[in-house]
Amino acid sequence: MVDPIAGSAEGKRKCDSVADAINRLLHNLIIKCARGEGVRNFYEVAVVGYGATVAPGFSGPLAGRDLVPLSEIANAPARVEERTTQIDDGAGGKITKKTKFPIWFEPTAKGVTPMGGALDLAHHLMSSWVGKHPNSYPPIVINISDGEATDSGPVPQAEALTSLCTNDGNVLLLNCHISS
Repeated sequence: MVDPIAGSAEGKRKCDSVADAINRLLHNLIIKCARGEGVRNFYEVAVVGYGATVAPGFSGPLAGRDLVPLSEIANAPARVEERTTQIDDGAGGKITKKTKFPIWFEPTAKGVTPMGGALDLAHHLMSSWVGKHPNSYPPIVINISDGEATDSGPVPQAEALTSLCTNDGNVLLLNCHISS
């Protein structure tokens, strides 16, 4: 994850791009679930980081937590960065705009890929969740990696994870491989 992301003009690392994507997804979920009375808990989110260790991946006040209701995520970013972006000016040009970008997940890269262990942790979290929410939509697990598993996985762990189900269907597992 320390290699540059393909097509990145500034040589941005894969782990930086993945962290940005996760933080942007969390921010967009919060915006979509915001109502007059606050952020509704339509989602519970876990971030699992894996490299030298397999552990919950939130930073800041949420560090060490696994499944966290969205309203708590909204109220507890690790920090907020000010970023500069280019947006369309409506006349064919670009203008520079500063925006606030909340950070809940920091980029890390530790060299190994214990994907089986990460999927085992996801199985543990989802097993508990589906037991408590049998009539809900099935959970979605997104696995993002740049490498091949370096442990005993991931096929048996993925099969075990996707065998879990609510009354509406099985856990959905999406895999995203980031390559150069």
